[in-house]
Amino acid sequence: MKDHDIHYAVLGDGRLARHLRRYFDLLGIRHTGWARRRASLANTARHADAGARLRQALEPATHVLLPVSDDAIAGLLRQYPFLHQHTLVHCSGALSLPGVAGAHPLMTFNDGEYTLDQYRRIPFLVEEGQAFDTLLPGLPNPHHVLPVEQKALYHALCVVAGNFPQLLWSAAAERMKGDLGLSADLLGPYLQQSLDNWLAAPDAALTGPLDRGDEGTLQRHRAVLAGDPLADIYGAFERLHAARTITPVVTGKERAS
Repeated sequence: MKDHDIHYAVLGDGRLARHLRRYFDLLGIRHTGWARRRASLANTARHADAGARLRQALEPATHVLLPVSDDAIAGLLRQYPFLHQHTLVHCSGALSLPGVAGAHPLMTFNDGEYTLDQYRRIPFLVEEGQAFDTLLPGLPNPHHVLPVEQKALYHALCVVAGNFPQLLWSAAAERMKGDLGLSADLLGPYLQQSLDNWLAAPDAALTGPLDRGDEGTLQRHRAVLAGDPLADIYGAFERLHAARTITPVVTGKERAS
């Protein structure tokens, strides 16, 4: 398919839908949009009836993207069965749906906009048996294939890696401010450097009492965190570190060698 023939219909008005539309604008790819709410800026048609708006948004489309919540996808397809007349692509990292291909962007999306370079670097995970260039023609992104039966594990690991640290940062920042009167901004350089160190050398990035085996410091930490949910998390990370020290994680490259 030539680039000038590509036309996406993007359904929904959540963060991912907005980012996809922005990405298509930057790439010069044509697209239409639809949302249930008539007043939504995502709508490119202005019919009062949601079904009529949807049909008009789909009319020029070669591909239909469903960047809506996991719980909403099945209901959307039941309500508007004519969607199945089109090439459908959902963006869920965990779900697999009959008749709908899956392509998950491994990225977190905020309320703002990213640069073209940031969008281009987002990796997509497509379900085994699907071709990225067929599902998302015109996109220059890196892409990888994932067996359907591994999607739940893949998505769980994404959540652990990307969402859980933010909860820890927020909890630590709240106690720093509430108990010590220290601004959360103090953590910024430390957190940024910790991430940079891990990206540069994951096996050498860990520092602190866990890495040193400083049991006296660890005991004092357990005492001051007693009664806080962070104490349970602290203990869980101690056990995780101990397990990884005994049985290090083996990468795919190491298995191949």
